[in-house]
Amino acid sequence: MLTSAERLRKPNLFQRVYSARKSVSSDQLTLYVLARQARSAPRLPLAGFVIGKKVHAKSTDRNRSKRRVREAYRLLRQELQNAPEAPEGLKRLNLEQWYAIVWVIQGDLLDKSWAEVSENVVNCLRKASEKHGIKRVPR
Repeated sequence: MLTSAERLRKPNLFQRVYSARKSVSSDQLTLYVLARQARSAPRLPLAGFVIGKKVHAKSTDRNRSKRRVREAYRLLRQELQNAPEAPEGLKRLNLEQWYAIVWVIQGDLLDKSWAEVSENVVNCLRKASEKHGIKRVPR
């Protein structure tokens, strides 16, 4: 579970992330990102998870979908922090470049396998890094 210091909770910060208009999508998820200011200290981004009532009418299903995405993100983040050398598919994921990220769940994740949920999370982060991330010039 993410600690309260890592969770995005303030409504005005959600609006700042949405108004930045930097988003990427996969089959089931949309990821909105807010870039970190150059003067701020590098740390892990604040993460928020959103799902609408049109996706699941029952709140228990919505909460379960959010828990699955939250856990996939937490495990990926933990893997990136603990590994001295990131696995081949995760080399370019730099989570510290984002100030806040919002995961919007748009599809039915309850029918998907755990591998599919994790792959959707990785694909969204990879796309966001390529499309909106810090461009590093190779030396």
